[in-house]
Amino acid sequence: MVRVEIGGKLMTSTAVRGAHASPEAMPFRVKDPTVPTNPWSPPLDRPGLHDLLNAVRTWEPVDWDAVFDGLDMVLNEEVSHHAAGARGGRPGAAGPSYDEAAELAQRFRGALMQLTNRGLRDDATKKYPDIGDLIEEARAVRSDELPGDELQALALLRKLGRVTLDLAERLEEAGIVRGLIEC
Repeated sequence: MVRVEIGGKLMTSTAVRGAHASPEAMPFRVKDPTVPTNPWSPPLDRPGLHDLLNAVRTWEPVDWDAVFDGLDMVLNEEVSHHAAGARGGRPGAAGPSYDEAAELAQRFRGALMQLTNRGLRDDATKKYPDIGDLIEEARAVRSDELPGDELQALALLRKLGRVTLDLAERLEEAGIVRGLIEC
């Protein structure tokens, strides 16, 4: 044991220096029964941590211009909110092809995931119950699979697009996100 006086206070150290100390001379501390001693365990197992790390490595930010271009395509002239103005609200055109639909669905799902996480992170559901309802709707529609029928796929895309737009607008109105919706 080392004792040193620093600034009028007696400081002690019970650190054992070197491997030559006998077990009887090793310091120990009596357990304080008021302090919980639950062992820590990681929140994920090794494969779970590996999957999480891979997801972080492959993560790509949402391309909001592409999301709003997709909204213009799917919702036709109902919306043109991206900063560059309307680009392709095709009033007389048929909906997107099935391959385009799959890509748009993934784009909308990514946007919904980011918007949902942002709303939950900022406790928007507690402050604004309508945002909570939109988040629940977003979670439900985000998990829907793209149907094989083109008309049903377009209906799902419209649903995904409408929820994406509504949630983005409402989060912006609440001041939780900025700069997404510019009319």
